Amino acid sequence: MKLQEIHIGKLIKDVVRQSDYTLSDLARELGISRQTLNGWLNRDDMSVKNLFTISEILGYDFLKRFNQPSAKEQETKIILQIEIEKDKQGEILKYVNDRGLYELLLKK
Repeated sequence: MKLQEIHIGKLIKDVVRQSDYTLSDLARELGISRQTLNGWLNRDDMSVKNLFTISEILGYDFLKRFNQPSAKEQETKIILQIEIEKDKQGEILKYVNDRGLYELLLKK
């Protein structure tokens, strides 16, 4: 997994804006001053303990943002649908089987 560039302070501010909380409310819940909270949020890192506590207060799992695969890492599925005349099904399935196409299609 590739390390994603996420500024955790900015992410927390975004989540607070979308919630019923204010930054002052969050600071109060954490038992710290608003200035101390601003210092935390302006840094590009944060202790896991503080991040976990903020996650609990806001009801948002910040750690999930670090576990999301990038677009390149996500698998893409394509559904192939073929209409076959009923009298040709056996012949076509035999053709697919004889040429190992099942294995090719199911190969991961």
